[in-house]
Amino acid sequence: MRTLAYFFLRAKHWQIFLFLVVLIVVAQVLSLLLDFGAHRSGPFPGLTALVYLIVLVLLLLFLFCFLGWFASVGFFLASITQPALNLKTGLFRFALLYPAVYLPLVTLALRILPTDGVVFMVIFLPHLLAMLCMFYNVYFVAKALVLAESAKRASFSDYALLFFLLWFFPIGIWMVQPRVNRLYTEGTRIVPSVRASTT
Repeated sequence: MRTLAYFFLRAKHWQIFLFLVVLIVVAQVLSLLLDFGAHRSGPFPGLTALVYLIVLVLLLLFLFCFLGWFASVGFFLASITQPALNLKTGLFRFALLYPAVYLPLVTLALRILPTDGVVFMVIFLPHLLAMLCMFYNVYFVAKALVLAESAKRASFSDYALLFFLLWFFPIGIWMVQPRVNRLYTEGTRIVPSVRASTT
């Protein structure tokens, strides 16, 4: 996990963008091929199961890296923010963990269980909670970045643009990551123990 945090805090914006976009694009292309193959009878039926497994692994890897970026950046920014301004990380931890557990489980359940109205009613509230967790992750990182840079209290208007940029993650990464890189390389603003834990 420390190696992953080290990568996300030092990587350039284009590296993270390219890495995540390649994962999701390849997964989507393979998924489309699966849908196309479902309407045709091919000579290799076992190939469909293999492709589905690859798609699932790619999507899980994307989710892990997507949440890993938020975790690495969020905990780092919280660690270098002045104690009087520091955000509590307990809820942030839950907001990272819940989607990481819920989304793979519900994806698997929807493949196994019949997709009727009852199933969708059962997963409505858990799914809503997962969405709220993702909103909170975006909120936490946006606010933590402004607090770390300004060293003073901030209202939503101060980090609203960051919030919406992060919500459109592949786009926002081009604006946010250079600021994270700069904070990470400014040794005077990084607590030594934090730097040691991320290398």
